[in-house]
Amino acid sequence: MLQLRAMIGAASARIRPMLQLLATLAVLAWLPGNAFKLAAFAVVWALGFGRISRAELLLMLGVDVLFVLMNLGALRQGVFRFNHPDALGMPIYEFVMWGFYILTTLRFLDGQPPRGKRWVALGLATVFALPFSTVGDATALTLISAAILAFCLVLYRESMDIAYVLTMIAMGAMVECIGVSTGQWAYPGIGGVPLWFATMWGGVGLFTRRLLLPLLHPDKAPAQRQGVGRS
Repeated sequence: MLQLRAMIGAASARIRPMLQLLATLAVLAWLPGNAFKLAAFAVVWALGFGRISRAELLLMLGVDVLFVLMNLGALRQGVFRFNHPDALGMPIYEFVMWGFYILTTLRFLDGQPPRGKRWVALGLATVFALPFSTVGDATALTLISAAILAFCLVLYRESMDIAYVLTMIAMGAMVECIGVSTGQWAYPGIGGVPLWFATMWGGVGLFTRRLLLPLLHPDKAPAQRQGVGRS
């Protein structure tokens, strides 16, 4: 009986984030008005996440601030544009979206915090993020970001690293296709979704596990080892 309950609990932990994501995408696509979208997101997320710990809330806020700054750089470069902005070139709901994406991924995959020196991962994440705020050409951005992500995956290649990368690429494909096809945002000169979406979302997934997961479970973090490639 206990084993059955554990299996049901594990299945529920996977299903709820998926349903919450689908509901969020439905709101994004079909509910008119940015303020109404934001209000609906708040309801969907409150029901989907349930209790949010202080650490999770702080993590979401930190991620949101970081991605607002990255968006500002990308908008300045003309990498993409929002079709119905409210402030700073962005719709009001965009100020909280990335915190949702990250926490949804963490709730869906969770896992053991990785070994390795976190400052190295932080340095790599900084290098990875820079092109998205400084490179305006889509082809160049795809090649540069793909090369950096490939290098990172040579260093960080645990099965859960790959799981985080692939999960966020899948999430990104849904978000980007729905956002572009329903006119929420656009990529000038592309006529669709650029290839670099996969490297961006995949890299975010990798560093979500490497940098953010340990912040939620510091008590689970394994003893650190020397070197990165072995982690």
